[in-house]
Amino acid sequence: MDSLDNMKLPKSSEQEELEQLSKDKLRPLFDHKLFEVREETYRDKGIDLLIELKYKGNYTNFRFLVQLKATETKKPNVDGSYSWQIDTSNIQYLLNGGQPAYYICYVKEKNVFYYKQLNELVTEISSKNEDWNNQETHTLRISKKLDSSSISEIYNKVKTRCQLSRELIEKLDIKGKKNNSTKISISDKHKITDEASIVRLVEKIGFTIINEGRSKEVVLLNEKISNDIKSPLYNLIVGVAHYYTSHLFDSLAFFQKAKRQKNELSKDLAENLEYFDTIIKFSLGLIDEKKYQEIIDSLKDSEHLKYYIKLENTKNRYFESLFSDEGFEVFKNELSEIINYNKLNSNIKFIAKCEYILYWGKKINMDFFQSTSRLNALGDKFNGIQEQRIKSANYFISRNKEWSLYCQELNKEISQEKDFFAFNMSTLNQAKVRFELIVLSEIIQEYNNTKSAVDNKETLENILRNLKTVSNNYRDLQHIENLLSSLSAEYEVSHYMKKDNEIASISKEMNDLAEFHDLKESKAKIDFLLNGGTIQEHLVTLFQNTVEKSDDLKKEHLKLVDEMKALDKLEEDKILKDNESETVIIELFPIGHFSIVRNQINEFYDILNIDSFKLIKHLDYFFDNGIIPVLNIFNEIKNEGYCNGMLDDKGIESWRKIKEIRFGLYEKEFRRQKINTGYNNV
Repeated sequence: MDSLDNMKLPKSSEQEELEQLSKDKLRPLFDHKLFEVREETYRDKGIDLLIELKYKGNYTNFRFLVQLKATETKKPNVDGSYSWQIDTSNIQYLLNGGQPAYYICYVKEKNVFYYKQLNELVTEISSKNEDWNNQETHTLRISKKLDSSSISEIYNKVKTRCQLSRELIEKLDIKGKKNNSTKISISDKHKITDEASIVRLVEKIGFTIINEGRSKEVVLLNEKISNDIKSPLYNLIVGVAHYYTSHLFDSLAFFQKAKRQKNELSKDLAENLEYFDTIIKFSLGLIDEKKYQEIIDSLKDSEHLKYYIKLENTKNRYFESLFSDEGFEVFKNELSEIINYNKLNSNIKFIAKCEYILYWGKKINMDFFQSTSRLNALGDKFNGIQEQRIKSANYFISRNKEWSLYCQELNKEISQEKDFFAFNMSTLNQAKVRFELIVLSEIIQEYNNTKSAVDNKETLENILRNLKTVSNNYRDLQHIENLLSSLSAEYEVSHYMKKDNEIASISKEMNDLAEFHDLKESKAKIDFLLNGGTIQEHLVTLFQNTVEKSDDLKKEHLKLVDEMKALDKLEEDKILKDNESETVIIELFPIGHFSIVRNQINEFYDILNIDSFKLIKHLDYFFDNGIIPVLNIFNEIKNEGYCNGMLDDKGIESWRKIKEIRFGLYEKEFRRQKINTGYNNV
């Protein structure tokens, strides 16, 4: 018998042994490089372990509490979880610690640890009973297993929570001493900010955020401010953010604050303030057009704004030219100056390129429409009409391909720069041009009773998807005026495709937005669009007017041709005078060949209004070498050759000009030569 058998010794406890076992098994799970595990041994009130985080070999004093439970065996619940009864006093005690806390439970039979964060338990019990503190105990249902992954999650959550607490305590102490009314905000992602930090952040990166299309974030940041901020830069930035989210009156209020200390702003920022303040006041009808233009003109030499103003003026001049060929060339050249100026930022260049693809694409479409209309007016009996239709189609295809390649290159540039504004603008403008072309093509096909070889339904659906993407982007950003522009395009396509449900939905959204934001000008545009103002309805009306006008012009055209044929007959009946002077032959497209007395060549040039020394020398070379030159007389004569053939026919104006030339030739007795007759079969 061992001597110990006769001694009265303290008896061991199976529960204590189990608890110690659970602690011994738990420790190795927490990597010693990341955690310092300490036992709470002094007068235990419900905390078994206190675990400190380490960071890169340093102690952080970021700690969390652990209440450890252990059992030999336990029957799981139906859902596989386990239940323990927890005293309410223990929950309150852990909460009072102000540190993250966890319940960790060990089931020896399974040799598995389960865990739950204290806050999760409190959320569960308070959702069932707001007065949970009046109960003596609560049931802890626990199912998440403790493993390396969950321990890593615990580390990150505790680190974030403790950093938040430290920052909050620091800011409350420092800011509280400086200003008793200082406002401190905590986001749902546990980001702490005080007003001074918000102001510094907005002043530092506010314009960058706005340029990235995130104006709404600046507005939301400002909502955390309770005091009246005197910084003119801050008020300017917040005002611009409100402008881009269509809070125009709020925008003016911030601009008014910025103007109080306007002299503290740099020259370019002061000009920006004046520019945005002016366009908003004009938009709201607070200043008239004369005053608006006066202020804008005063800013046209601004180093920062002049190219934005130039771009707007360039567009206005093109509109005033009634989209003429000459007006487009000026428009194109002025945009090219902006696009090719290396010192400008990509933002203004992208805006210029996006405007260019819109109006260039529309011009290609309209030129195709007008060319087709003119050829239809001439009729199938006109000599070479089918050939000219093929040339017209090929010319359009080549121009459209050039436009498409330009768009592809622009899309690549925008993608590389990650310019969100430019992406939306480019996508919207390309969709408008492609949709317009489909409408034009189908109108012409319907008029000619021809069926399209291509089903445009899939293309239209793709256009609609792109427009919805743009609308969603603007909707997320709360760019209301831009959203209305994309919704209008959506409405156009949906209306054309007869999508009644979408038409009703888009109409309602547009009207609600314009009314809520008090956008009177936008409301007028919406009313026009919804009451017969779609591009389809406009183009149908234009085509019908063109057809009606073409019938009248066709009669006039035939009359002009008959008058020129009468001159041919008179020439044939005239007795030719003996003339031994040298003559040369020239083809005047499209009316044929003529014989010109060489010593009267200057009179011939006068009839054709040719005064280009270079062209005259070129023609003389042809005459000297026995070559028959060609001059296209549809329009102003600048070069030798057929140029664009019948595509240069600008309609009745061209034929009126041709008749004047023909009469001039008759009067000077420059006779037709029976080599070719351009209008002989009309």
